[in-house]
Amino acid sequence: MKFEVLTWCAAISIALVLAMASSVRASDDTFTVKVGDLEVSMLSEAQREGGTDILIGASDADVREFIPNGSYPSAVAVYLVRSGDDVILIDTGFGTNVESNMRALGTSPEKVRGLLITHSHGDHIGGLLSDGKPAFSNARVYVSKPEYDWSSAMRESLDKYGGAVNLINPGRLGDGAELIPGVRAIAAYGHTPGHTMFMLESNGERLLIWGDLTHAMAIQMPRPGVSVRYDSNPDQAAEVRKSVLEYVSENKIPVAGMHVAHPGIGTVVPDEGNPGGYRFEPMAD
Repeated sequence: MKFEVLTWCAAISIALVLAMASSVRASDDTFTVKVGDLEVSMLSEAQREGGTDILIGASDADVREFIPNGSYPSAVAVYLVRSGDDVILIDTGFGTNVESNMRALGTSPEKVRGLLITHSHGDHIGGLLSDGKPAFSNARVYVSKPEYDWSSAMRESLDKYGGAVNLINPGRLGDGAELIPGVRAIAAYGHTPGHTMFMLESNGERLLIWGDLTHAMAIQMPRPGVSVRYDSNPDQAAEVRKSVLEYVSENKIPVAGMHVAHPGIGTVVPDEGNPGGYRFEPMAD
């Protein structure tokens, strides 16, 4: 399996067989799990319904079967990773609820030391700045070089962070050097030219935070070939999605996504009655 692990658009309207330790639902806005010594929290920016108008390559029959009511659960989320006093944030969302959710969990933006960006769409980097200044003033930012080169909006926002920006070249799934201890950047190009996933690992446990690998779980799990109009390269995005779903299901690696409805974290298993399709099993509250 090859991974060319792979924009701002105006703010987008997005309409464990593994022993991960106990999960805690602090509120409808957060959900926390343990991955080895790491504590990973989903921070919700929005829980909403998505529409079928964004789909590419979905047959009418599949839409009727998998989205019979014309809409499906969706979300906008970011992920907070804590290891002792170290705080990492993956994406910034729109910048609406991130700070309040962080404070509800006992931390704050100034404590973030590592800020990892999956890609440059507005619902992922909209919170980089606050009143024109860095919202995470003590953070070192990590973003893929292909994404940085492609997105002028990304560059403009990150200019405010000065020299605290690291341009990275993500590796392949199952490979790649550690970006920071316990975190590897994985290329998943297609949604955007530099779209990046992040594999977390601690004490033999793993969690793949897959960014925007999916937007419409209701149909993209049973039909991974369906893409969305936000994808810069829909065909490439579909091929990457198929490969990632195969990899995480075979290796029993829990996953988390920015547009996966609460709790945002779960496992992927093959759908035995649907060759080539998968089912997502969310973690229990």
